[in-house]
Amino acid sequence: MGSTDVGVSGYLEGLGVYALDDDTTKEDPSALFSVTAKADFAQWGAFKLTLEGDYDGKIRDPRHDRVFAPLDKIYRDNTPALILDEAYLDLFTGKADLRIGLQKFAWGRLDEINPTDNLNTEDMTDPVLKEESERKQGVLAVKANIYTDIINCELAWIPRYLPYRLPMPDERWFPPVLKVPESIETDSVFGSVPVTATYADIVLPPFTLDNSEAGVRLSRSIAGWELSASYFSGYDSMPVIAVPTDLVVELTDPAALKTSIQANLTARPQLKRMQVCGADFSTTLGGFTIRGEGAYFKDKYYVRTAESIYPEIITTELQQELMEEFLNTYYATGRARQTFSLDPAVAIKKNALKYGLGIDYVRGDATISVQIIEERVLDYEDDKPIYFIDNGYDTMLSLAYKQFFLQNTLELNLAGAYDYTFRHYLFQPSLAYGFTDAIKATLGAAIIAGRDPNSLLGQFRDNDEVFAKLRYSF
Repeated sequence: MGSTDVGVSGYLEGLGVYALDDDTTKEDPSALFSVTAKADFAQWGAFKLTLEGDYDGKIRDPRHDRVFAPLDKIYRDNTPALILDEAYLDLFTGKADLRIGLQKFAWGRLDEINPTDNLNTEDMTDPVLKEESERKQGVLAVKANIYTDIINCELAWIPRYLPYRLPMPDERWFPPVLKVPESIETDSVFGSVPVTATYADIVLPPFTLDNSEAGVRLSRSIAGWELSASYFSGYDSMPVIAVPTDLVVELTDPAALKTSIQANLTARPQLKRMQVCGADFSTTLGGFTIRGEGAYFKDKYYVRTAESIYPEIITTELQQELMEEFLNTYYATGRARQTFSLDPAVAIKKNALKYGLGIDYVRGDATISVQIIEERVLDYEDDKPIYFIDNGYDTMLSLAYKQFFLQNTLELNLAGAYDYTFRHYLFQPSLAYGFTDAIKATLGAAIIAGRDPNSLLGQFRDNDEVFAKLRYSF
């Protein structure tokens, strides 16, 4: 059977963040440890387990003291907590490999945003400081890699969907576009209608074969080009929120038939299935590495802007219908307080394209990477605007420069992204110093600028911050 090799590695990290905007929700220092155990069973298999534990300083009001962070919930409200990041078994044969358990996939070629990589959901509680590999969450899956002389095939089956994670609504990185307003301005005599909001967690679909997810990726090398084509059928990993609304109408002055109205909204995440066909490539030309990928999204749902949704909740026509029904019920039963349920069309289904190109150049101790990524919504409707898209498009440019000094002990990083469509940018400078091979300290900042709150970056324009991080690896 051969010998078994076992290894343990990990790190302990402390993080302190200072918000530069006084109106932003404060964040306490955080602590994180990660332990990974790997075992190689001769040539026939392997096992990996990664367990993380943290004290999350972003959680302002912990409501549970359970040990493990829940895998089936969007909102996490316990800290400190243990997190099962990965846990899988590998089985190797000459022509095929099998992986079973909680695992992460790596499809596509671009950095941070991968149109073809849709099998894993993300932890969006810190979308700036966490890199894409750290945001990615493990998913329960069975993966098979089949190798042939003509083409390599990767098959993935996800029997049980595990949701993305959002911050709690009172945390500083909760997406402002998902926040329910304190009032709704209507085009009726009701004027401004006060709103109370409840943020409910997700309700997962039944554990059945019809609700499972699947993907396939075919890869081949041809004359120095790495080429892949992929297909995915499953749930969209981006948040889609429904806002079922109860309108409470009350007769405050029977003699004058004067009424008041209150809107009670429940913001509940929804799961929407989609299909994605994609392709990617990479090659080397001289000192440059060129990477690209693109995907066609069928039946993808986009969230409409609040400005287009809420005026539809209480229109003049709806007011007349409600008042007629209210008065008929009042005269028949004497009920002076009545509730009417509405379910406005928050999400809209569209087909879309998403594609990008990246170029890397390495010279000595310096690396520079440039990317452009564009999303195009087909059959875009101007009268139904959606978040993060303007006139059917969103184009993002990114630039990353890395330079090492002092025999690779000092690392300078200058990273940034510019949203050409919405004229917003993110600038992330950082400086890291390795005191030893095991101890590394990082100082940095995140600056976000822009005016339009309906863009991906612009919604966080009040979240500028500086941070300090210290990591001990073993």
